[in-house]
Amino acid sequence: MGRHGSSSLFALIDIIYNRQPPVHDPLALMPEWFDALRPLLSFSSGVFIPIDPVGGRLCPGYAHDCDRHAMGDYLAHYQTLDPYVIWQPALRNPDTVVRLSDVTDIGRTVRGEFGEFMNRLPYFHALAVIPHLSGLPLGAFAVHRRRRQRDFDAREMALFQWFVGHTATAIDYLTLQRQRDQRRSLAVLVISCDGSIQALSAEAMQILESLPDKTPPQILPGRTESFRIWRSSSEVFAVSTRRVDPVRIIGLGHVSRVAPSPAIDRLARRLRVAAGEQRHQFAVTFEKLDVNKEVRGEIFGLQLTPQQKRVAILLLKRYEPRQIADILALSPYTVREYVKEIYRRAGVNGYDKLIRTLSGATAGGPSTKRPST
Repeated sequence: MGRHGSSSLFALIDIIYNRQPPVHDPLALMPEWFDALRPLLSFSSGVFIPIDPVGGRLCPGYAHDCDRHAMGDYLAHYQTLDPYVIWQPALRNPDTVVRLSDVTDIGRTVRGEFGEFMNRLPYFHALAVIPHLSGLPLGAFAVHRRRRQRDFDAREMALFQWFVGHTATAIDYLTLQRQRDQRRSLAVLVISCDGSIQALSAEAMQILESLPDKTPPQILPGRTESFRIWRSSSEVFAVSTRRVDPVRIIGLGHVSRVAPSPAIDRLARRLRVAAGEQRHQFAVTFEKLDVNKEVRGEIFGLQLTPQQKRVAILLLKRYEPRQIADILALSPYTVREYVKEIYRRAGVNGYDKLIRTLSGATAGGPSTKRPST
């Protein structure tokens, strides 16, 4: 490789690893990454198509010098005709470049129904790589060339595989960086509307394992609910749901797909999907509430002050007012007033009712001694 090629190579490495915006969103970096590849590898267009980490389906992603509407039609109508999808050579060989001409007779393919799509793009020759992170496919990277251009050679194939390897490493780094910047202990699982667990992180598994078997199952927040508050062992969590959105890439990277098993079914029975849930599958996030950190937002829906939220968390942990006063360095009188105000705003007059109101627990849950006020 000549001096110009070496400088372009170094520039590409610098762009991939060192020029990262504060949002840490890899999709926002794709244009710059593909542009930096061009001095080293000639191509007419490129794409990155995320892969659902649970269901394995292709999802809307990034198109470089492609008609985005055509890519939308690809996902809706043409993907099942794509030789890469039919034979799955890239999916079966993770992190390995696959040339389209090694998979199919391109001339015959372009004359068929899939050729209608290929003719809408500058697409005749192609390379594709599907990198894996933590054992799960991240997405499909591909570059194309027009019919009048030559096919990709072995050197270019190796270069594209090298490029995708570094971009996948950078995405993994951005994932870890975002999780670090969140500064919160998050646990995530993916569940279907029938209540079966599709994937979960180690942290989420620990939380589910700490839930008792013989009490009524914990009800997951419905799509119109912001949070539900759960107690698990001695911890308190704000539980929320969101749709599984692989386009964002980040957030489910530490979640592992699980196969059906008696152990997973036992954990799933400790959960109950909210009535009327219509999402086919959704992600559930558990955020540990800690009195030593700022408690964000309207977690309890009672318009509490930050200090009152801390008192409410400790009440959920079954601390009595005098213990809460010691922990928060408040006077016993102040804590008693906070507890009375929390009762008033929750519209309850007893500790058991308060616990059920704050935690969203079903009636008939375990009884707890009411603290003196």
